[in-house]
Order: sequence, then C-alpha cells, then structure tokens
Amino acid sequence: MPFSAGEKLGPYEVLAAIGAGGMGEVYRARDPRLGRDVAVKVSAERFNDRFEREARAVAALNHPNICHLYDVGPNYLVMELIEGESPKGPLPLEEALRIARQIADALEAAHEKGIIHRDLKPANIKITSDGTVKVLDFGLAKTSRDSNGAIAENSPTFTMGATEAGVILGTAGYMSPEQARGKPVDKRADIWAFGVVLYEMLTGKRLFEGETVSDTLAAVLTREPDWTQVPEKARPLLQRCLEKDPKRRLRDIADMELLLDTAPAKVEKRRPWLAWGIAALLLVTLVPIVFVHFREQPPVAELMRFHIPPTVNLATAGTFALSPDGRHLAFPAAGSDGVTRLWVHALDSLEARPLPGTEGSGTPPFWSPDSRFIAFGTGGKLKKIDISGGPAQTLCDLAPIDIGGSWNRDGVIIFGSQPGPLMRVSAAGGIASPVTALDVSRRETLHIFPSFLPDGRHFVYERATRTPEGNGIYLGSLDSKPEEQSLKRLLTTAIGPVYVPSAGSLPGQLLFWRDGTLLAHALDERRLELAGDPVPVAEQVGSFIGFGFFSASTNGVLVYRTASQDFQLTWFDRQGKVLGSAGEPGRYTAVALSPDGTRAAVSRSDPQNTVRWDVWLVDLARSTSTRFTFGPARTNDPVWSHDGSRIIFVSERDSFNFYQKAASGSKDEELVLKSSENKIPTSWSRDGRFLLYTTAPNAKTKRDVWVLPLEGDHKPAPFLRTEFDEQQGQFSPDGSWVAYTSDESGGNEIYVRTFSPKPDAGGKWLVSRGGGTSPHWGSDGRELFYLGRDGSVMAVEVTARPAFQAGAPTPLFQPPRGNAAWDVTADGKRFLFAVPAAQSAAPPFTVVLNWQAVLKK
Repeated sequence: MPFSAGEKLGPYEVLAAIGAGGMGEVYRARDPRLGRDVAVKVSAERFNDRFEREARAVAALNHPNICHLYDVGPNYLVMELIEGESPKGPLPLEEALRIARQIADALEAAHEKGIIHRDLKPANIKITSDGTVKVLDFGLAKTSRDSNGAIAENSPTFTMGATEAGVILGTAGYMSPEQARGKPVDKRADIWAFGVVLYEMLTGKRLFEGETVSDTLAAVLTREPDWTQVPEKARPLLQRCLEKDPKRRLRDIADMELLLDTAPAKVEKRRPWLAWGIAALLLVTLVPIVFVHFREQPPVAELMRFHIPPTVNLATAGTFALSPDGRHLAFPAAGSDGVTRLWVHALDSLEARPLPGTEGSGTPPFWSPDSRFIAFGTGGKLKKIDISGGPAQTLCDLAPIDIGGSWNRDGVIIFGSQPGPLMRVSAAGGIASPVTALDVSRRETLHIFPSFLPDGRHFVYERATRTPEGNGIYLGSLDSKPEEQSLKRLLTTAIGPVYVPSAGSLPGQLLFWRDGTLLAHALDERRLELAGDPVPVAEQVGSFIGFGFFSASTNGVLVYRTASQDFQLTWFDRQGKVLGSAGEPGRYTAVALSPDGTRAAVSRSDPQNTVRWDVWLVDLARSTSTRFTFGPARTNDPVWSHDGSRIIFVSERDSFNFYQKAASGSKDEELVLKSSENKIPTSWSRDGRFLLYTTAPNAKTKRDVWVLPLEGDHKPAPFLRTEFDEQQGQFSPDGSWVAYTSDESGGNEIYVRTFSPKPDAGGKWLVSRGGGTSPHWGSDGRELFYLGRDGSVMAVEVTARPAFQAGAPTPLFQPPRGNAAWDVTADGKRFLFAVPAAQSAAPPFTVVLNWQAVLKK
C-alpha cells in the first residue's frame, strides 16, 4: 500500500515518494532522532529472519563509496539518501577510470567481508554533486536467492512489471555467465558486472542486449565484446574482467591497477624503420649515461623546511590537522566577523579560506583518508564537510567537546570526547557506540586522540587519568570489546599521538610529544610493538592542555608550531583605549579580578612545562606575579569570595574537584567538593552561601549549571539542566539573579533567570541579541556585560524592580583578539583582557618535507 507524506514507518516520517523498484516503493523520509533525511525502501512482504540477518551483515559495511544501510524494519529498509545521477557513457578514459576506481574500492571493501553485490549495474550506482561514487543496494540481491544460489521467483530483478522491460533487460545484461545459468556465484560475478559497467561508460553502448530476456542472457553466454571500441589502456583490465570462464577471470578487484599498467605501448606500424632508427640512436646515446648513473648511489631525498604564517586568528587551543595527502591544513580560527569556524590552507597557497557551515568548531578536526572531507565537532554534533564546498552533514550526537578522531578506509570513524571513552560511528552517519571503556580502578577520565594503523582495525590513542603519571599511549582494536582493550602502555606522555605509516624501507612511526620535543618511535605494524629507540624530530614544539601542535601526512609531510604566543594582561577603558598592562607575558586561560580590584587571580601555564597549569596572583599596582597553587596537577578557574579573603579553584590532582585557599596563602588548601564528573567553578554568591559551577558535557544534556550550598548539607543540585548547553553562570550582586550562556535558540546567547535552589523556579529573560558569551555583572547590578559574537564588549542596562527588564545591548569596544580571558572592575569602567603580547607574534606553521630523512641519519 503506497504511503503519503506525513505517515510514519516506525520512527521515520514519510516526506515524498522517490520511485518504485523490484523490492517495492522507495520514499524520502525524515529520521527525527538524528535530524536527517533517509531513503526507505518498503517491501510488499515482511522480511524473514534470514533476510534480516544478511541485511544486518550489509549494515556492517562502512565505506565512503557504499550507500549505508541504517536500519531494518519488519518490511522496510532504511538507507542513506543519495541524490545524484547514474554514470552514462561515453566518458573520457580518465573520468571513467575515476568512477571505476571508486566502484572497485566499494567492491573490495565488501568482498573482504564476504559480501557480494550480485546486482551491480548503472542504476545501482550514483554519482553525487561532489563527484563521490556511491554503490547502492549492496548485498541485498543475495537475500533474494535460494540456498543453491539460483534466481528465486521473488528476485527484485524479475518482479518488475512489463512496462519496465528495458530495466529487466538492463539487469539481465549485467549478469555473469554463471549467474545467467543459475549456478552458484562468488565475488567474480561482481567483477564481471564491473567490467560490463566500465565498458559501457567508455563506449556509451550497451554491451549485452536483446529483444527478450532470453536473448539478452544468450548474448551474455555467447557474444564477445568488440575490443576495438575501448581505449588500449583499459583493454587488459576489461579482458580479464569479462572472461566467461570464472576460473580465468580476475579474482580480486584490488588488482585492477596492475592491469591498467600493462597496456601495450603504441607503435607506428607503417614506418618500422623510423622506430628502429630511434631505438638505435637512444641505445648509442643512453648506454654510457645509464652505465655511469647505476654506478652511483641513488640520490637521497633531502629534508626541507619552510614557514606559513597564520593569516587569521587561530582558536585558543591552536589545534590543526594536515590532510593525508599533505596538501591542505585545516584549523579552527576566527575571521573578521569574530566567528570561529574551520579554515583550510592549501600548502601551495598564500591565503586560508573559511568553510561555511562549520561555525562554532573550535576543537581538533580530522580528515577522511582520501583527503576530501573534514570531520569536526560543533553544537553537540559530529559533522563532516567536503572541502570543495557544500553543506556540512551531521554524523551523530556527541558531547560538546570532542577531542581528536581518526577515519579509516572502511568508513569507520572513531573519536574521543570529554569525558568518556572512544566512540565509533559510520562515516555515513548513525548512532555512536563505545570502542573503549574507562577503567575506574585506574582513575581514568577520558580516552582521546585516536590514530588508525594501516590495517584499519588497530589504532593508538591516549588514556588520560586523574594522576599525571598514569597518562600514556595505548594500542586498541575495533575487534576487541570496549572492556577488553589492552592495558599495555606503549609510551608515557600527556599528549595524544599521531601514527605515520611505513615509507619505503622505514617502518611506521609513532609521533608523540614529550617536554617540548616531538619524537618518532618505530612501531612494527605486524607485531604491533615498538622497536628501537625514539628519535627527536623537532624541538620547541608547542602544546595546549593535552593538544600537541603537530600533524603529519601519509606521504612525508610534517607540520608543527612552536609554543603558543604569549598574552599580556592589558587594561582598557569603556571606549577601548589602552590604559596600561599588568604582570608579565604568559599563557593565560582565566582572569578573575578581586572584589577591590587590586589583584587578579589568573590561570597560567608553566613556561618550562606547558602541560602544567597553576593559579597565580597578580598585584595590579606593582605588576608582579606570585604563584598561588603548587600541586602536582593542573589547577585552573579561580573564583573569589566577596570579601576577597578566599579563592576557590578546580584541581585535577585526584579528579576535577574544588578546593579553597586563603588569598593570603597562609593556610593550606581545603576540599570543597569532590565528585566524579569534570566541572568548573564560575561564581560565588555575595553572601558566601552558594557556588555556581558548570559540569562537563554529556550526551543527553550537554553542559549544565549546578549550585553547591557552602553551608548545611553541602549537597549540590542542578540549577539548569536541559537538553541544551548551559554554562558560565554568574550571580548578580544581590544574589537574586543568575546570568548564563545557553544555545537553546541555536546559537550562544546571554539569559538571566531568577535564582532559586529549586530548578526551573521563577522567570527567564533573553538579554543579548545576535549572540553572546561570558556574562559579567556590574557591582550595583544595573549593568550586565558580555562578549558579542564578533568579540566586542557589550553593555546592557538592566532593572530588577518591580520586574526584571533588560535594555538594548550597546557595543563598547572590540579588544584585540585574544583568548577570551577577561574581567571587569566593579564600577564597570575598566576591563582587564589577556591579549596577544606585542613582542610575541603568532608562531607560524613550520612545514617539513621528507621529515623521515632525520630517521636515516
């Protein structure tokens, strides 16, 4: 029974009919759970258990050239929606081979898993607008055959109506001879069909056809192709694919390139004397040269370095990723509009270009193995985008902070998130599932920065723990259960690894960061063990809280940056005029002014150890800095008490727990809150009774704002916990209101809500317009400041009695682009920002060609 728009098939909402085929009707539908359109193929009959088992096997195929099967219903299949055209000839040789190679890649991936298509034809091949080839209905023809491999009566090939005779003949025309005879078939049947499709792409003519199905099948069994119709380069490949005897046919589609290289050289037949004369001349001329050349040692490729200065403002973390082919560099950065998005810089170009549709991406991106797509996280989604253009495609839900990823040639993506284990998802999209499991006994907090090995099954990654000495690089496998991954540590480091495949006589190399030095350690790809000793590759390589500033291609290109540029604490007035500076240049991530404005508590990295962070106190009058925390782990995000006598901060020594310490430094630290989740303190109420903090993102509610009573039972409770991302809660001076950042409207905006320990009590008001983050109150509660979408300081007049009202936001000034660490004095007249130090230019990207040359010395 046909379905109409708006009807439901399970959770899928039908949008429109696409067409009909041998298996029934095909509809465009909406998956409300993942917010994407899909293709739903509805059968006239319910599927049996055997069909479902085999369909599930097909769903395991994760490859960029295979249309992905998402789901199997009682009588329908849910597929990736592919919009494109089927290939039609005649095509130029190179264009036809470009398409054929992608078809072959799809066949190879399926054959390796024992899955055969059995119905390969142009109608089951689509070419999308970006040139990607997608093979449809993979393996489903197999389910319509009986146990002997013969064509069953309900085969989709043979259930079409008489009006579709042309399609029937076309399908019959792609059957292998053994398939046409009803004999058992294997992957060589797909290779035959591949040859037929390639022949027709090159010639524009149907290879096997007849007036009836029987005539067409007879042509398959008896007729030989006209080889003069195809280019000589393609003949060896086609002749092996179209051998009627499957024993003589090409056995593995992966061998197609070998046959393309065996095309005979073209010789001018009418003037053989000229060919012989040229050959004799070359023999006399070149033999002495060749003799001398082969007496010499072959030249060794030299290591080359050059710099690419950043032309835009890199995101705070300064992360980047080099494409596998070594031609493009991707990184998150802010353009002139102040919006952070992904940018791509071709190494042979002078300028970077932004990728529209990647707004909000600030975490490490990663590439598809063919260097065409970039995967990135934004707004609680993992997405991919084609660097040549087009909209970003959502792959799955994820925590707002994703930390590194890797993409293999089978279309499997694994990625890290905070907090949590490595996750896995198809490159075509779907629901992410765990690949690893956090080991509670080892006090692990997250698994990050995976990097696939060449086999596409094993990978290296970092396991991070609550104790610095527990961090390290480990080996994982897609074939192991999450809780059964190996706990054998390969290396000790707090920075994620990058694996580079073997090159020539050199084994594969594990690139890792340690104390500012980038090192390479050989990894035996067969034994999966380290070999020899690590070799230094580059010095003074930068990092940022677990991110190493390095990336490598698969063909000998390495890119790295030195330590991030320093920032200077700088005063501005309301018009943006510079009033002076404070403290020394450094790497700051948080700035909090004391209530009396005489000091600033800042988070700053150790100049000698960039993975270590501590809280420092800056005397703003004397411009001197004093270290405030001395623990072995990172401490961050200081918050002052109203009287300026105490400071609460977060430490990673045993978890992301809160401690408080007297601002005078006279007393030891005291534990304030201990819990398993990561969290950041943001605001301390003026009466000293409550602390607001933001919890780490999770899959269901993203980041949330919680309140901790500092008196009584000290039991924390959620203040804002929804499906949206809420963070940066700030108490108003009188404690009646909380300003915070939320993405509930689709982008970050500033809201104000009545404060009550009970969730969802009181009203809520939108304060910002056109985007906003990082709210700060003036001391009298009559003005609220925040950063606009372009980084400008915005001011909003507010009144609280008799009801809360907010005026129109007014831009004050736009500070130099820094790292968003800032605060405002109680009177709202001066602003302290961490901005790029004048004497510290942004470090360039250092590009190293043939970097493996250092390993041969």
